[in-house]
Amino acid sequence: MSTELPKIGRPATQALNNIGVTTLEKVAQYERTALLGIHGIGPKAIEILHEALIDINLNFNNETESDLPFKLTGDLNCDNAPKRKVMLDFLIGSILVDKAQLFEAVTEDFIWEVPGAIELHGFEAFYDEINEHKFDIASLEVTHNISHGKLGAVHGTQIAQNGDSVYFADFFEFESHSKNAKVKKITSYVIMNEGES
Repeated sequence: MSTELPKIGRPATQALNNIGVTTLEKVAQYERTALLGIHGIGPKAIEILHEALIDINLNFNNETESDLPFKLTGDLNCDNAPKRKVMLDFLIGSILVDKAQLFEAVTEDFIWEVPGAIELHGFEAFYDEINEHKFDIASLEVTHNISHGKLGAVHGTQIAQNGDSVYFADFFEFESHSKNAKVKKITSYVIMNEGES
């Protein structure tokens, strides 16, 4: 069964038709940002499409509706890269300050460094630090989540409930090349829209 496109305006409808997209099911095969990059498709059309997709239990490619207390979007597909899943789970666990989820991902001698600000050794020191600075977020966008060998990186944007933006880049070092390897060290760079570090 296919669902017709909602009324999004002639230019946006024509732009979608030009790439062979005539149903909401086909819209769901595209990322939001890819569609926004097409001439004729603007933010208003994207929002109408998003609402229509949600109504039929679909979403843009790489966007999910989940049980998380915040909206999660972006590079979420872990394919056959278990370390990408570990990094994504770690990021979510850090936001939720989920001790069990975090502990499962790291080595006993885990190191967390924010260059020029802090270097913590051991899981408990890391956990205490993030627990002390916990804040509620409205959304998390993972711009890129990549891994290769013993290394990985995730960067994106967190939007706090109060509207503040936090831009982050986390660089992961795993204990080995094994698909079950735990995180040995993370170096984090953070920019807050208020100029804090």
